[in-house]
Amino acid sequence: MTVLLYFVIGFTTSIIGALPLGATNIAVINTTVKEDITSALKIVYPAALAELILVLIATNFNMQIEDFMSMNIWVQYTIAIILLIVGFIFFFKRKAYKDENNKNAFLLKKHFKLSKQLLGFVLGLVNPPVLIYWILVISFLNSKVIFLNTNIEFIILLVFLSGVFVGKVLTLFGYGKFSNLLKNKTKNITAQLNRVIGVLLICVAIIQFTKLFFY
Repeated sequence: MTVLLYFVIGFTTSIIGALPLGATNIAVINTTVKEDITSALKIVYPAALAELILVLIATNFNMQIEDFMSMNIWVQYTIAIILLIVGFIFFFKRKAYKDENNKNAFLLKKHFKLSKQLLGFVLGLVNPPVLIYWILVISFLNSKVIFLNTNIEFIILLVFLSGVFVGKVLTLFGYGKFSNLLKNKTKNITAQLNRVIGVLLICVAIIQFTKLFFY
């Protein structure tokens, strides 16, 4: 029963953390729209594996990282500013129609192509908001629900991480399926998605600034 509880908690907290729109979600959406869900899955699995590394880091160093974030408020402001800038970029993004621009873009992609697997792993690993989320979650779980650190039984830790992995994969897969559904039913879906993504990122940034100013 205890082992199952660790899986359920890992699964549930992973879904909650993966639902807000982030860089990985956006990559899955764009890949699904431009290619297909199969290509998007090449991003999903490495991103989920990378998140396990963040969970282990948060499990080991949650107190130290939490203290660093509270003592260096500029880090949180930097994250919020980046989210705001990226949000505006997506919102005002326009499709390039000039042949020369398209040709240059093709050459850049050809020479500096990044594999989807590596892209998914990097987006999943270099993700400060997700790391902060897991620090808060693990701190809460340790104080209110279950005991969780790397000194617990290996099988229990493995079960918890399995729950996290499955939750992350299913959530990102859900984003991909939803994007695929919209792609098949809506014209000019890329431009519309860019605007939606931009608005969501701006909202997340505003919420982050609100927390910093009033809490």
